Amino acid sequence: MRGYNYYNRTMKPKITTPITLRGRKFTASSIGVVKSCVKRYYKFGRTRISKEVCKRLNWRQPNGWLKDRACRDVLIQLEKRGVIKLPEPKVTRKTKKENNAPIPKLEKYIIPNEVTQIPNLIDFVLAKSNKEEQIWNYLVEQYHYLGHKVTVGRTLKYLIVSENIILGAIAYSSPAWNLSPRNQILQKLGFTREDILNKVINNSRFLILPTVKVKNLASKILSLSTEKVVSDWAWYYSITPLIAETFVQPSRYLGTSYKAANWLEIGITKGYAKSGMSYRNSQEPKKIYLYGLNKETRLKLIKVLSPEGETEQK
Repeated sequence: MRGYNYYNRTMKPKITTPITLRGRKFTASSIGVVKSCVKRYYKFGRTRISKEVCKRLNWRQPNGWLKDRACRDVLIQLEKRGVIKLPEPKVTRKTKKENNAPIPKLEKYIIPNEVTQIPNLIDFVLAKSNKEEQIWNYLVEQYHYLGHKVTVGRTLKYLIVSENIILGAIAYSSPAWNLSPRNQILQKLGFTREDILNKVINNSRFLILPTVKVKNLASKILSLSTEKVVSDWAWYYSITPLIAETFVQPSRYLGTSYKAANWLEIGITKGYAKSGMSYRNSQEPKKIYLYGLNKETRLKLIKVLSPEGETEQK
């Protein structure tokens, strides 16, 4: 390639008013920084460009880490708007068929043939950038109806283990961006938009293996996992979450486990799925559940949802 002519005059609309992408406002000045980084680091690829943009704009998580994944998403959106031109991805995404890989090496872990008694001890093994994450990805892809998808934003995954026997998998991630019933309730509790994006976490995956058939195990795991994720999230991201949310598809589940674990049903989604900068109404509406991650928040939620205090939180 004979040098890349970055300034393609036919495709560069000027940004005259700030635009908001991934919760951050981009002015003409910050767009200029982005363009400069694309031009300078074009040959090094998208990841390098993204990291340099984060450094120059001081776009970091509360723990100081660069918000690299969110920035890469912004770069793609800017390219779609014709503001920049990115280099081709160096890594081609695998198709779903190619993702059906053999089970990773389990080593000390065991996938059970059958479990019928409630375990004495349940551990949550963090699955993040280690061999446990490979196992987590495989199990969720194979056994969860939504499969495994790479998430943009904060995420903590766990293998649910009892004496090295894998019972299932669970994950908590960044919250849904637009969710009117949740926003209305949390605003009554004094949450700002920023609070919702930072202090709410989403139980994005919950799997109990089909060979694990133990009554009341799911609600017990939910209760234990919320205690675990609060401390881990605070350590990993330097943010202490206050609320957990989740969505339950009515055609598949009744939400019994969440109700038994004292999660509160607050409404139903509109069925919109986020695709880039837009939303498309292509999903079955799901029930929305919230759970306060400390006693004070749980009591406040109950008061908002049941002003007379008729519902008692355990």
